[in-house]
Amino acid sequence: MTETKRIATYCGIAAPVVTLGAILLATFVAPPETFTWRTRALSDMGRYGAPTFPLFNGGLIVGGLIGFPFAWRLWTASRNRLERAGIVLLAVTVLGQIGVGIFFLEHTAVYLERSFHAVAALSVFGVAPFAGWVYGAGAALAGDRRLALSSILIGLVHPLAWAVWILSLDGGADTDTWFAVPEFVAAVAFGGWVLLLAVTIASRNDDTGWSAR
Repeated sequence: MTETKRIATYCGIAAPVVTLGAILLATFVAPPETFTWRTRALSDMGRYGAPTFPLFNGGLIVGGLIGFPFAWRLWTASRNRLERAGIVLLAVTVLGQIGVGIFFLEHTAVYLERSFHAVAALSVFGVAPFAGWVYGAGAALAGDRRLALSSILIGLVHPLAWAVWILSLDGGADTDTWFAVPEFVAAVAFGGWVLLLAVTIASRNDDTGWSAR
């Protein structure tokens, strides 16, 4: 493994640590009027004017930028078209994460007349599970049963988290109630999957195959 590839692999470890670390730290330091798990979304911590504005949005942007070299590293280690398709979806998710930080809530008060926050958020939460499923299918095709199963199962965490949240509303609660919880679960699932991929790539003996199937 070349030094460039080694650094890119480590980016896959650093990216989720930076992103999730910033989100979690923001939840601790955010004042109640800005964020509570019960009444707010995670993006409220990045709302224009919020005390956690630089921490939350900065963490998303920096974490996303760190993630791109790892996406390239995954591409160089891919073994079939399905894995590469999954990597493209992973990159779209990372781009969406950066977009959430750039197109923060109420960014129209600073620049642009149209809000792109919802589009960015949807590209994260909507695309992330498909990235895991498609890449997992590619790993299965390559004979990597453990990585395939892990990727597919982690991908299932996303819709399950949202399904449990919807059922918990029971048709009567405001849709903002506990909205941050499934968001955070989905973020942890995606970050955990990226970390798993980074550890997997780092443990390979070479650039073409898995060291122990």
